[in-house]
Amino acid sequence: MDIAEVLKDIDWAGLGINLVIIHGSALWSRKPNDVDLVVFVSSNAGIDDAVLRIMEIVERRVGLEADVYPVSDPSSANCFLVWEALRHGRIIYQDEVGRELLVRTINVCYDFMLSRIKLNYTETLVNRVVGGASQ
Repeated sequence: MDIAEVLKDIDWAGLGINLVIIHGSALWSRKPNDVDLVVFVSSNAGIDDAVLRIMEIVERRVGLEADVYPVSDPSSANCFLVWEALRHGRIIYQDEVGRELLVRTINVCYDFMLSRIKLNYTETLVNRVVGGASQ
């Protein structure tokens, strides 16, 4: 069963979802443990309710639990997760608002990743923690 194809038939717009990215083992494993989704939720939709409904629908349709990460505000997205989903996943639903939210999220995450590299953010943080712990 192609899980991504099965999930394309869901009425995402009716759930208040603007864009859906499927990623993880559901795309490459013959026996995935779950279905990983990044969903962009319109600002008017109740995020918790939408996530619960998605989890129920996915489990009913494919018999697997859904691990759903909702994005409603591009500035507070988990950039590492979104980056990974975009690199190895597939967009299975999008509307105009979803595309705009995705572009804004990519811009925020690009700036975040770039500043981490230029400022050696991770190395600096580790050095401060290790230096502070040894004093």
